[in-house]
Amino acid sequence: MRKVNFAGDGTARWGQSVTAVLGASMVIGGLFLAGCADQPKPAPGQKEIRSDSDRFFERVKQEEKERGKDAEGGTR
Repeated sequence: MRKVNFAGDGTARWGQSVTAVLGASMVIGGLFLAGCADQPKPAPGQKEIRSDSDRFFERVKQEEKERGKDAEGGTR
């Protein structure tokens, strides 16, 4: 009869399987992270910053005017 060494054969195969799965997952994970990396956006120029701030302040002024009209209409 043939003796079966369960501890030796099973452990070696299990170790190889775990190593293969971990190696493959590391490669796939590395490719995934490298593919998802965004390129840094360039800093906005002075003109762009100024135009954005001008639009913001115009919007704030408009909202203040609308609130003033609402408050006057509500008290009468």
